[in-house]
Order: sequence, then C-alpha cells, then structure tokens
Amino acid sequence: MNKKLWIASLTCGLLSHSWAQTEQRQLTIDTKELGIEISPTLSGLFFEDINQSLDGGICAQMIQNNSFQAYNVPDGPANEFSQSDTIFFGWTVVKKKDAVGEARTVSDHPLVKELERKYNYDPNDKYDDELRYAQYCVRFDIKSAGEGFGIAANGYGITPTSRERGATYSNNTQRPSLPVVAKTKYDLGLYLQGEQYKGKVSVWLEDIDGNINSNVLKISKLTDEWKKFTGTLKAKRSKDSRLVIMGDAAGTFYLDFVTLLPEASQQWKKGKAGPFRKDMMEALASLNPTFMRFPGGCASEGPNYFGQPFWKNSIGAPEERIGFRNHWGYLTSQYVGFYEYFLMAESLGASPLPVLNNGVTCQFAGHQYVAPLDTEEDRQRFYDIFVKDALDLIEFCNGPITSTWGKVRAEMGHPKPFNLKYLGIGNENRGEKFWERFDIIYKAVKAQYPDIIIVSTSGAFDAGREFDANYKEIDSKYADTYVDEHYYKNDEWFFNNTNRYAPNAKRGGEGMTYDRSKPTRVFVGEFANNNTNNAYHSTLAEAAYWLSLEQNSDMVVMAAYAPLFCKKGYNKWNSNLIWFDNRGLWRTTNYYYQQLFSKAGNRALKHCLVMNGNKADEEVHTSATINTETGEVYVKFVNAEAQDKQVSISINKEDSYIAELEYITSHDTSIKNQGDQNYYSSHPDADSSFNYNEPITPQLKRLGKVKGTFSLTMPENSVGVLRLNKK
Repeated sequence: MNKKLWIASLTCGLLSHSWAQTEQRQLTIDTKELGIEISPTLSGLFFEDINQSLDGGICAQMIQNNSFQAYNVPDGPANEFSQSDTIFFGWTVVKKKDAVGEARTVSDHPLVKELERKYNYDPNDKYDDELRYAQYCVRFDIKSAGEGFGIAANGYGITPTSRERGATYSNNTQRPSLPVVAKTKYDLGLYLQGEQYKGKVSVWLEDIDGNINSNVLKISKLTDEWKKFTGTLKAKRSKDSRLVIMGDAAGTFYLDFVTLLPEASQQWKKGKAGPFRKDMMEALASLNPTFMRFPGGCASEGPNYFGQPFWKNSIGAPEERIGFRNHWGYLTSQYVGFYEYFLMAESLGASPLPVLNNGVTCQFAGHQYVAPLDTEEDRQRFYDIFVKDALDLIEFCNGPITSTWGKVRAEMGHPKPFNLKYLGIGNENRGEKFWERFDIIYKAVKAQYPDIIIVSTSGAFDAGREFDANYKEIDSKYADTYVDEHYYKNDEWFFNNTNRYAPNAKRGGEGMTYDRSKPTRVFVGEFANNNTNNAYHSTLAEAAYWLSLEQNSDMVVMAAYAPLFCKKGYNKWNSNLIWFDNRGLWRTTNYYYQQLFSKAGNRALKHCLVMNGNKADEEVHTSATINTETGEVYVKFVNAEAQDKQVSISINKEDSYIAELEYITSHDTSIKNQGDQNYYSSHPDADSSFNYNEPITPQLKRLGKVKGTFSLTMPENSVGVLRLNKK
C-alpha cells in the first residue's frame, strides 16, 4: 500500500470527515479514441468447496451426514468423524422416558445394494478401495420404547471446537442448528425398512428446549424392503431446531438417506436450477458473472488418492453418489455434484469451467499420490481414469442425447447441451511428473475436441523458479492455453503491480513478456489480499489492481476473486468474498467493488488519468470504457486517499449524457462488513441484537444531464463507477 493511504488508515481515528480538504482535479475523456477490446469474459466466479461452502452452505439440503457416511473415513483425525458405530456424526441419540434400545451404524443392510464401479482404481495405492463403496445405515433395536427411542439430526451448526486455518476441529454438531423459519414448509425424505417392526416412526422438528416446533408426521406399516417416505413439516417458530426420528414400539428397523429441503419458494429459482440456497445464489447473480470455475483449486485435486473428486461418482441418483473427505478436511456428500454445478453456472448466465485432476494430487499436501505410468497396465489405467474423465465430461456437457454421456445428461433432466468451452487440467502444479500427465490429457482432448480451450497453470505463486519453469513448458508446447495464475498478496503489492500485464512488461525472472502476438492468454484464477480478513483498505488495493486487469484484458481474459464463500466459524482462509451462516450472509466491501466493476463497455478509451495540474494524481486509479453500440461510457475509479477529490470532467462537446455515480466509501479503512468472523446466528452467545447489517454498502447519486464539462466529487477512500448513458 502506498504511504499516503497507510497514513490515512493510521490517523482515521484522529480526523473527522468534515475536516478533510477537497482537492481539485481534472479528467479528460475522449470517446472517439478507442483502445483495446475489453474481454467479455473478464469478470467471473471461482467456487471452491472450502470453508463449508457447499454442504451446510450453498446447498439447500439441511441434514448433515444424511446418509451416515461420516464413519470409518480414511485419514480422518480422531475428532473429525464418527469413530464408533454408536456415535453418529451430526446426530444425537434420543431416549425419551423409560426407553431402552440401541442405534448402531451397520454396513450389512445397504439401501443401495451394489454401487456401480465407474473407475478401475489403482490396486497399489495405500487405501482399501472398498471403503469408497461402503454403504452405511442405522439399525435400531428397541427393547422397550417407553415414550420413544430414536435419533435427531442437528444439521450444520457450529461446535465449540471451531477453528482457524491450520488447527483441527470437528463439525459433529450436537446443538440443534436447523435454521427453520416460522410458517415455512420443509420437504422431508427418508428411507425406512422394518424387521418385524409393528410400530410407527414419528418425525418432527424440536428446539433446544425439547419443544415441538412443527407438525408431527407418523409413518406406519414398515416392510422388509427399503421404502422411501416423504412428507412436509411446517415450522411453528423461527428457532434453531433438530429433526427427530422416533420409534414407538419394541422391534428392529433401519434408516437411511434423510433429506430436508426448504419449500421451493426459499430455493434459487424455486429449485428448478438445483438445490441451492436462494440468498447465496442471488448474491452471486448480482455479480454478473461471465464464467464459473469449479469445484475448486486444491479441492479439485484432493489431498490424496482417496480424496480426489472423480466427477462420475457425483452424478446420477443422489442416493448412489459417493461422498469423500475433501482436501479441506470435511465430508463432501456430493448431493451437489458436477451436474448441479453445471446447472448453477447456467442459471447465473456463466460459462462453466470445470477443473479436473490429472493424476497428481495437491502439491501442498505433499503430492501424496502420482498416478503411475511405468507399465502398460499403468498407462491403460491412467487413460481409463484420467484421460477418459476429461473426454467423457466434454461429451456429458456437449454431446447429443444419442451419445453415451449425452444420454446420461438428458436422463438427468437436461437434454440441451451445456455448451462447455473451457476445461482446466490440474491446479497450482509443477514439475516433470505433472507436465508429463498434463501432456497426455491435453493431446487427447485437442485431438477429439480442438475447440475446447485448455486451462494450464503457472503454479501457486506470482513469480519465481516454479512460475518460470511452468511458463517455459507452456511457451514451448501449450501456447494455445489460458494460463491460470494465482497469487495472494498484501495491499502494497496490488498497488505496486498495476503494470504487471502492460504491453512489454517483464514476465517472471527470465525477462520474458506477456506477448500479445502469441495465442497464450492469462486467467487470473485466484487472487486476493489474504492478510486482512476483508478490511476495507484491502478493497481499495484490490480494486485499483482490478482496473489494471481491465485495461489489459486483451491479455488477461478472465479473473476471479478467491475464495468465494466462508461459513462463519469454519474459516480455513482469511479472504472471502461473502461470509455467511445458516440464516443469512454478509457481502464484504471486496464483493461490492467486484459488483460495481462487473459491467464494462466493449472497448477501452484512451487511458484517462486524473490530473493534478500537470501531474497525474497517483492516488487515483481509473479505467474508462465505452459500449460502442449504445455509446454508454463507464468511468471506474479508486480514490485511495483520505480526502475528497473534486474532479472537473471534460467529455466530447457534441454529446450529452444522463449521469449516475455509484460508489462505496469509508473514512475508517479498518472496517469489515462481516464483523466478527466467528459470531453467527446460532452462536450460543448470540442475542436479539444479532443482525446481518453491512456498515459499507454502495451509494447511488443521480447527477442528471451532463454535457461538455461537469464536476464530480470522488469521496475519500472510495471505489466507484460513473455511468454516462448517451441521451
């Protein structure tokens, strides 16, 4: 960060806004002198299953461990998943008065008798691959029902062992955490099977004090075959609750695959675009994304062979999908799988950009697994798993319904193609073993689908030996790829690197340039200040940098902030665009600059500098673009100084416009819209004062008709956009 901004931050408690001086500046805009074409895909999303973003987050299904698979999970720390067959992760055994019985996890009574083996896994890896296919359910043996014996689903809550990044923790929520809303209906689904059980099974919502919080559903006539039962529960009060499933007679029965979703009105597009939370999807839609990368960076690779998200295991009937312990240390159920990700992107008007593993797991987890290529059998297995995964995914997205995987897509409810254009292979990888496997997949995809744009990687850093080595490979063999660059930096770096992608700027330590004469283009797939927990001053720095990306979007064709979501209390990363809990969300000021800057014209205007006499004001960063079809002009700016700037703007005299200014500003640059990152609606200490208020939100000023020369105030520490609609 530059010195003036730091001084402003340090002295903000000593100066009142009314004391700040307003300085005079000048800005000239020539709408006739056009610059580069602005990339139409510059602004997009990166969705990673991190920070409980998916299950317990954007997925509207409310029951954690709904198919009882959080048991006997490889590599799970002792406190992370169920270690006993009588302890159910996210559930509580409930014994009412005089009840005597036992509930136990069993694997000899599966709902799905035989899961389809879609991959011929490596027999030499350290895991017992049968663990992937192990199916568990709960067996109830009731000796005396008393007033009822059963279990209760607590949902996705927060436990006392919640953690910062790097520590171990458990999501084994024992506090009722289902965020039900009064008078709202919840659609229940569950599978039951009896074993000479003559009683009823009752289901209801119950709050922490044991008060029933819904109608009671009674299920009878259980048979010796699995049967799905459905019903609707209507909440009485807006109070965190649990879902109680209770037997009322002696005997034995089995339970599996329990789901609870809010009524269609509470889901995104009424549930027609996947089972997604309405408020979180609405926040994404407001960013006007043009692409969506998923299911992650490190999460797409997995920490080990067992933890890789093989996409074919995530499609088809939800009951038959295979969950796994993901890179970030919790269970991904795959209730939302690749098919739902494609629906999600489509419903947002964003091009999907899936990222596939290429047989090399996450380097930060030590590359625990590298798919062997030593023997013919190894090479065939690599083709069958990793190469075929890429080719089949493209067919799943784009193939006709007469094709093998196009038919699967159609049977799932989407006969029209998803129009896949991009495919990422690997994430933040490096080294000979990675590039050898990348090459095999790259050549196979290009041979069959030459129009697919492959996304390669420059590694995990903005510069250095790894960065240079990766670019050397790309320059020599994969010049037609988009290179995925990642960097998490501080404010000073963002302010000082606004020329990173300028023509003739040096690229890395070898002195190469970002050569626009070659087909290689940059995808800034992950960037953020990861040191400030979304304090407002990081917004000023990132926004200034974003304007440089826009002005160089003939080279940088796509960019996305990362991570996208973080559930309060589960943060494994300290820069997150949107923070949320079970009932609501907080948009950061980083979110708001992304929203303000998400729309642009199709051509840049000559770089418009805000002048202070004969010198450019180095504290004001700008980017001006024009829509050449409508004549609408966008002037985006960052005033990174704690004083207002009165700017005299001159524009072509023959044109008149209707002007509006939208901006965010704060005298205090330490403010965080999300407040305390570990304080949330279901926190035991939360009281009636709890709210989802955001201290800093966009302000809109309608300036009316302007022509020739007019005046505009850029507030102190502000990020904004002046929109000029041609009259």
